[in-house]
Amino acid sequence: MSENTIYVTVPEEYDLERIDRFLASSLESQISRSLIQRLIKVDHILVNGKSTRANYKVKTDDEISISFPEEDVRLPYPEDIPLNIIYEDDSIAVINKQPGLVVHQGPGNYESTLVNALLFHIKKLSTAGDEFRPGIVHRLDRDTAGLMVIAKTDEAYASLVEQFSSRKIDKRYAAIVIGKPVKDHAVIEKPIARHKKYRQKMSITEDGREAVTEYTISKLWHTPVGTFTMLEVRIYTGRTHQIRVHLSSMGNPVIGDQIYSKKWEKHRVPYLLLASTHLAFTHPVSGERMEFSLDIPQHMKDFIEKLEQRVDQ
Repeated sequence: MSENTIYVTVPEEYDLERIDRFLASSLESQISRSLIQRLIKVDHILVNGKSTRANYKVKTDDEISISFPEEDVRLPYPEDIPLNIIYEDDSIAVINKQPGLVVHQGPGNYESTLVNALLFHIKKLSTAGDEFRPGIVHRLDRDTAGLMVIAKTDEAYASLVEQFSSRKIDKRYAAIVIGKPVKDHAVIEKPIARHKKYRQKMSITEDGREAVTEYTISKLWHTPVGTFTMLEVRIYTGRTHQIRVHLSSMGNPVIGDQIYSKKWEKHRVPYLLLASTHLAFTHPVSGERMEFSLDIPQHMKDFIEKLEQRVDQ
């Protein structure tokens, strides 16, 4: 039986964490702890090549393999998942993706994705890119909320892909980070590549791909429990985890970041405090410049409200 396999190396900060809890939090998919426990029972999860138990406490640098039977892989199908459509015409749709929703299927996660929702609500989607990812031109991480443009036709797909690759699309985000950056405004130009040891992470490395992120401080909170900053972020390249890697490299990780912040659980937020709040591009058919802006999502507002209460104490 052929299988899809994910390989994970345990970082130091997860030393002695239960394996089911570690995998559920460190993999950016919707692989539940119950699925992880089932895979462990049938030896589809191995630690250093050997069988394990759900209550096993991982050790730094443990090598974990997770195998998913390929027979489980199937083309995405429509699912009645809530979808906030901001704009739609015959060629494109612009949506406000809710946090916690994976954009498309991957190993161990073949349903309940944004693609499943798109197939239910929009139905007509471009398949020019990938039949497993119809309509998808770009992506947001699972816990990142906000604006995405969807291609309904192959013509729209080709135009949008070209605009993304030639950096003609304006993408801006709001992020709440730990601490205060040294500069109020800066451009981060640090190449990014897959981490050589921890394959579930990205890292800054000289031989990585060009990555450019610009940020500006928009608000600052000094509280009894620490300093926090709201940033307006603009990205000029679209590397995996780019904003998260760049901000973490400055010592200002995004709050709630399970991968790039060692103390992500401390603040008890349900999702990453990062949202795509502005998106501008040229319409693939009309040539009109399209601009969309959103307020930050509710979970970010809730965190700010708690900060404001502490500032006033």
